[in-house]
Amino acid sequence: MSSMSKERALELLLSLLNAESEPQMSKEPVLEVVAPILEDMGLEVHRHENQGNPALFANKGQPKVLLSGHLDTVVRGEGWTRGQGEVDGDIVYGRGALDMKGPCVSLLLAAERLSSEGVGLAIVLTTDEEVGMMGAKEVVANHPEIADIPLILVCEPTAFKPAVEEKGITQLRVRVRGRSAHASMPELGDNAVEGLLRRLQNLMASERFGTDGQAPMTASIDKINGGVLINVIPDSATAEIDIRFSADHTNQEVLGIVNDLLGTADGRAEVEVLHQLPPVRTGIRADLMASIEEYLGAKHYSVPYGTEMVRFAELNPNIFILGPGVVEVAHKLDEWIDINEVLKGAQVFYDIGKMVS
Repeated sequence: MSSMSKERALELLLSLLNAESEPQMSKEPVLEVVAPILEDMGLEVHRHENQGNPALFANKGQPKVLLSGHLDTVVRGEGWTRGQGEVDGDIVYGRGALDMKGPCVSLLLAAERLSSEGVGLAIVLTTDEEVGMMGAKEVVANHPEIADIPLILVCEPTAFKPAVEEKGITQLRVRVRGRSAHASMPELGDNAVEGLLRRLQNLMASERFGTDGQAPMTASIDKINGGVLINVIPDSATAEIDIRFSADHTNQEVLGIVNDLLGTADGRAEVEVLHQLPPVRTGIRADLMASIEEYLGAKHYSVPYGTEMVRFAELNPNIFILGPGVVEVAHKLDEWIDINEVLKGAQVFYDIGKMVS
């Protein structure tokens, strides 16, 4: 029987935290921690290179469950008051402690126990979830057998509440063109900055967009550029906008709504799509979801952010999101996780794996 002790969990988490894996860093150190663990379980490990951000697909037997997590983190940043891998009682600090190295420890401990009991399983561990999720896409493209796995669990911090839907993403740049002139004679020009602001105001005033993450659709203006000199009427201005939306819409529908609200039909403004992902809604059987809810003591809900659920759902809709910790702590200074939550995660993932074994 594999160990699911606090000491084992802490040792493994500190190993992962010390193998830092920010976007521009090599991912080899963190893979060198997990690959031997997967091999020791008797899993067959397949590595997909993915342009310097490798993804691992490991499997054993006929998988009844697929456990998925990511090993990369966002940039640590400045201003921390705690050290990377600092331990204070049961609290472990460090970039990635919550998102997602602590939960990945939960996955690995659960997989060790399931494997030791002869349960067929698969694990996916990626290293580019924070910057593109192409590793998960590569795994799906190379392992069509994922379509036949009864249940896929994508690990993210949800405080052990099952998330069955995630919003789609449309990120775009709107550019407004004007006509330059000397600022002393503004009537001779066409101020692109003012034109952009009018269009953005019309967009944000629309009742289509809510003001919190649980609204069906939200819009956030996150970057604005325009003008060259203080005494020159600007002839160009741009804004970058992030839109999140429920599975009641498609990316194309959202793009049409945005174009309409920005008034691009007049030919003086144009929209460029920078990045998009479709929304996802689970296709898990109602009876299985009910059993999972009863076990967790929590009802399913939707999350406003994107996860690798979107990649796996293209092939297999029997999928949901679950994990220890609260997502509000992710990406922040002094990120942390309670090691007891990591252990609880291991037990929860094991128990859910047994439900379908």
